[in-house]
Amino acid sequence: MKSANTDLDKANAAYFKDMEDYKKANQEKIDANNKSIAEFNARIATEKAETREEYKEKIAKLDKKNTDMKKRMDDYKADGKANWDKFKTEFSHDMDKLGKAFKDLTVNNVK
Repeated sequence: MKSANTDLDKANAAYFKDMEDYKKANQEKIDANNKSIAEFNARIATEKAETREEYKEKIAKLDKKNTDMKKRMDDYKADGKANWDKFKTEFSHDMDKLGKAFKDLTVNNVK
């Protein structure tokens, strides 16, 4: 019985450590996205008004998605390892899509 409790304690500790590490890594990505938004806004300030407005709309959408992702991560409550694994998979997929959208915006600006 004592061994089972020890194993359970180790599994729970690993689960909470994984959550903490994952949240920290994604917070860094969200912070980097915020920095990219600020830098991009500064770069487009010299664009023609029509182009600038188009980019501002795109940036606003990315900013909202980034904020939504932060809220989603902050709102996640420990709900078992299986739910955590599912959440991580979905969240990682969404973060990858968001990262690609940021890269695409940067590429479009260079053209």
